[in-house]
Amino acid sequence: MNKKLLAFTILLILLLSCGKKDNISFSDLQPLNYKLIKKQKNVNIDSLYQVISLKKEDTIKVIDLITAFKLSIKNKPIRNDILEVALQVSRNINYETGIANCLNTKGVNARYQHEYLKSVKLHKDALQHYKSSWDIESRIKNLNSLGVSYRKLNMEEEALTHYFEALKLSEKVEHTRSMAMALNGIGNAYLNQNKFDQAKTYFKLALNLESLNNNEKGMGYDYSNLGEVYMHQKKYDSSYAYHMKSLKIAKKLGYKDNVAIINNTIGKMFQHKGEYEKSLKYYNKALPVLEKFRSHRYLSNTLVNKGICYFKLKQYNKAEESIQKGLAIAKKVASKENIILGYETLSKLYNEKANYKNAFKEYKLMTTYRDSMFNIHSDNNIVAMGIKYDSEKKDQEIHRLYLESRVHKSRVLIDFLIIGLLVLLGFFFIFYNRLRLKNKQLEIEEMRNNIEEYLGEIYRLENDDCKKKNVNIDQKIEEYGLTSREAEVLIYISQGMKNQEIANKMFVSLSTVKTHTMSIFVKLDVRNRIEAARKAQTL
Repeated sequence: MNKKLLAFTILLILLLSCGKKDNISFSDLQPLNYKLIKKQKNVNIDSLYQVISLKKEDTIKVIDLITAFKLSIKNKPIRNDILEVALQVSRNINYETGIANCLNTKGVNARYQHEYLKSVKLHKDALQHYKSSWDIESRIKNLNSLGVSYRKLNMEEEALTHYFEALKLSEKVEHTRSMAMALNGIGNAYLNQNKFDQAKTYFKLALNLESLNNNEKGMGYDYSNLGEVYMHQKKYDSSYAYHMKSLKIAKKLGYKDNVAIINNTIGKMFQHKGEYEKSLKYYNKALPVLEKFRSHRYLSNTLVNKGICYFKLKQYNKAEESIQKGLAIAKKVASKENIILGYETLSKLYNEKANYKNAFKEYKLMTTYRDSMFNIHSDNNIVAMGIKYDSEKKDQEIHRLYLESRVHKSRVLIDFLIIGLLVLLGFFFIFYNRLRLKNKQLEIEEMRNNIEEYLGEIYRLENDDCKKKNVNIDQKIEEYGLTSREAEVLIYISQGMKNQEIANKMFVSLSTVKTHTMSIFVKLDVRNRIEAARKAQTL
């Protein structure tokens, strides 16, 4: 039998068997219709992948591979190997849009795995390829996703930069859905910065767009965001009204996970208001659904806040149990905000129960996490510079390889036309490449100098800030009437040192340290070492 006929017969059998088993017709595979196939139950991803693998390497194959990967997310297990094949095929055929879409998808996956720095790197790599792509809508989605990843790193200014770029491109192509996503991202970034009026403005703009598009899901999201803004502004009636609108839409659309998240935010609103019994009612509604959908970040937040409500109601055992559960989940997903909230509440709880040793232990853990969060912004700015430098350097290398590939193909064609022209072009490209590499080297040097200037400015600002803090501390010490030795003892107390450790550190007797400690308690008007340590934090 002819080899081509045999191959065609095998392909036809695979296509027919795949279509019969998974209700996927032959036409759906040219290319795959994701929305149509997604509605099918129990799609066999292995069979689908085998069929796609037989196709020649072209743009359709890349699109089909990405579609198969997306289907694996729904049908499980997630087939990251399919996405890697799609990326490799895209690189083989120099398909810039395919490369960008694969990198963007990998960036979203990294964010879902809480690998936010990796996510930023992948999205920025994708962005470089989108610059050579016609797919503007995918580029906008990548910019919005990059903004989300930066927000997860508490880098709000970087997030705003990319959200605004996404908004500008969305307006240019009149893609209202992407405009609404960018507006919501901007609002959330301002919300994280406690700029509530600015956040409210952008959330309302997003709501107007979603209303014009009659997108109920988006409207529900905007109502919830506005409810959170009004909660922080202590406008509880408005907050409750917007949250109830959001809840109504989520129930209508059958989004049980969204219903649970909204119940969590309503519980938080009543907690802010001081109505702890009502707050517990909504938290208890949210918990079983969040557990079912494995929404770990919201689950940990609900448990910790539930513990806070119990603490306010003086039900200490229930409070400790709930907070400990929330802390365990928060640590698992590295949710620093919830970890800090948990440790802070435990410290207050133990202090209330006169368990000062554990109270001080939890307080130290809280301050450790809190300080790491306060410092992460400056650290991540430096990281962002490195990411930008690496991305640009990598893009230059990819662009160079791409140009060399094009030169090689043109040489093959020129060999059949005229040898003399080939030699001339060869000299031209050698000269051009040397000149280009020289220019690139100058650009890299300039970039390095800029980074050094940025670092110098950061160090200068940090030194200025430290000087200001030292002045403020000296004024506070004089205000409380502390002697220099008492101030030194107070610093060691805030660091968690015991009296004997302080005595060894200062080369004085234990009784001297005890005398200084009692004097500090009197002057600061505190009862114990924990309260002294807290007051030291305010100096």
